[in-house]
Amino acid sequence: TPCYFKGSMKPQILHEHFVAIAESSRIGILLYNVPQFTGINIEPELVAKLSEHPNIIGIKDSSGNIGQLSEIVDLSKKGFAVFAGSAPVFFPALCIGAVGGILAVAQVAPQACVKIFNLFKKGKIDEARELQNRLTPLAKAVTTKHGIGGLKMAMDLAGYFGGEPRAPLKRPSQELANELKDLLLQLEDF
Repeated sequence: TPCYFKGSMKPQILHEHFVAIAESSRIGILLYNVPQFTGINIEPELVAKLSEHPNIIGIKDSSGNIGQLSEIVDLSKKGFAVFAGSAPVFFPALCIGAVGGILAVAQVAPQACVKIFNLFKKGKIDEARELQNRLTPLAKAVTTKHGIGGLKMAMDLAGYFGGEPRAPLKRPSQELANELKDLLLQLEDF
């Protein structure tokens, strides 16, 4: 999604932009809606129109707006893959027809994310919801609360390689490490 000249990014301009990319790609493309970073929201009606293009195969919607996600699922053509991009709405997104999630927290707690998906697919709705509720505090901590530095630190604490964030971002404090350890312990059985 373009992020400059926001006022000029009308639906027709965005449509032309995404179609040009789709037509120049040899593989299918996935739209990415992340308005909190780009300042531009790809509206459900535009997504539905773009879903008709044979080389636009889906969308990762990180808006966190479950109502908008529901509209995208309802308005888009059959077979268009809609992914939740915000972990706190992962389970609700599955309930309204999303096919999965592309989640930052999955870098820290992949087993929990997969388990939510599998429980949902097996019809174990209460168990999936319970695990979602346990995952959400960690998801918020490594995204909206502490950002990239928190995500990388949590990856290190979980036994993966997060490393240092790129400048100008900084590694969070040791106090945050303790908070993240506590949140990870809540998911240790996954």
